Amino acid sequence: MDLPPKHNANGHTWHHGDCVLTAIVLNGPGEMGPMMEQMMGQGKNIPKMPAFQGKLSRDDVNAILAYIKTWWTDSERAYQAQITEQMCPVS
Repeated sequence: MDLPPKHNANGHTWHHGDCVLTAIVLNGPGEMGPMMEQMMGQGKNIPKMPAFQGKLSRDDVNAILAYIKTWWTDSERAYQAQITEQMCPVS
């Protein structure tokens, strides 16, 4: 298991909508933290994703996500765009 988890096509990031990814970057994993630990089979001593609220702007987060998306296949980007459309309210 790669730590931290990869954000490329071999990872799981592309399974989540932009609103979920943005919330994780800004607020840390929150409720997803224990689920992610269990899913990855990792112990409590593994470093956690910090929250970047107040350190990164929404534009910064959007730029980070746009960069990460360049590592995905066309089909993964299409799937993630569909998930984003279904899950994330338009703001």
